[in-house]
Amino acid sequence: MILTLLKRLFLFASLALTVLPCSAQDSDKVALQFISFPRIVSPEPIELSIGKGKTIEVEIPSNALSKVYNVKRPENWIFGESTTNEKDEPIFNAFGQVKALSSPEQLILLIREGKKNSDGFEVIALDNQVSKFGGGKFLFMNMAKVDIAGIIGKQKFAIKPNKFTIVKPEPEKANARVCHVRLFYTKKNKAKPFFSSKWPISIGSRGFIFFYHDPKTKQLRYHSIRDFLRKK
Repeated sequence: MILTLLKRLFLFASLALTVLPCSAQDSDKVALQFISFPRIVSPEPIELSIGKGKTIEVEIPSNALSKVYNVKRPENWIFGESTTNEKDEPIFNAFGQVKALSSPEQLILLIREGKKNSDGFEVIALDNQVSKFGGGKFLFMNMAKVDIAGIIGKQKFAIKPNKFTIVKPEPEKANARVCHVRLFYTKKNKAKPFFSSKWPISIGSRGFIFFYHDPKTKQLRYHSIRDFLRKK
């Protein structure tokens, strides 16, 4: 009786040892997506470091989110270019990096510091799980030189330059599929309206709005992207 019980306990422990490494391995995997700004018609891909001496090439579109890349979680997401030094030895030139989140789904924003990838990026990692940034929500990123404020549905928000916020608006009317959006910027400590319209709200999509100053006209503009969530 005791011998049989010990055999069962040994078998259970053996099964646990075979299962745990797989679970730990799965928890280290991250589903990554990318988006870059300012927008470029055909942005060049960039290399993502995935380990010592190892990289993969990833797309960084500016008019939509990239496809999903499944990679092992590092300490930092590092982006750059593989090349060689004067001794013809392989090296990796980093153009930007950010600490990796613990989330199994992450969205990486790459904010360009110039026209070329080699000019560098400010990199922002976001939790891309539906519970954190799902349908019906809007991400507002302020790349302008002034404070931005807005009212979307019944929700108010304000963002300083180089900051962002995620808003989930409540429709002004029950079951409404659109919401009224009003945007303002500050000038001499006064709010100045610069946009008013109606935007669709759907649990099947989310929005990205980037505020910036047009480099040619210096006028305040915004660039919007609507992302339709993939079904799992």
